[in-house]
Amino acid sequence: MVDSSRVDPERYLRPGFRFFTATPTRWGDCDMFGHVNNVQFVRYYESGRLDYFHRLLDMIAGPEVHNSLIIADIHVSFLRQIHHPCALEVGSRISRLGNSSFDFEAAIFAPGDEQPFSTAKAACVWFNYRENRSIPIPARERGIIQQFEGIDS
Repeated sequence: MVDSSRVDPERYLRPGFRFFTATPTRWGDCDMFGHVNNVQFVRYYESGRLDYFHRLLDMIAGPEVHNSLIIADIHVSFLRQIHHPCALEVGSRISRLGNSSFDFEAAIFAPGDEQPFSTAKAACVWFNYRENRSIPIPARERGIIQQFEGIDS
């Protein structure tokens, strides 16, 4: 049972998300009990997060990238089991923008289902890999996120 003080289920319903990434389960995602292993949930969230930044901000990954983001903290709540096969959808959003950090929230859904299987909240930091330090969120990216998510700060 999930401690309701940790996760507000109403905050993570499907209508609260505008960005979705299709992520089908794979046979290899399952554990010996026949349900998707908890480690895979984090990988689904990673796919959603990378898709969000690629499609929304046109960000790329690779050794030539010097400014990107890192995850400083992540919390995942497991609400229901997922069984293979299932065509999942990861809802992703940024809920808070600071100077160099932001909160990235996500939830995993079955198509058409309003209740998530799982929720996640990550504290992310814009980061300069060459200098090994946090940097302010670039103005261009901040503007796109503010407009897309309806964030004033």
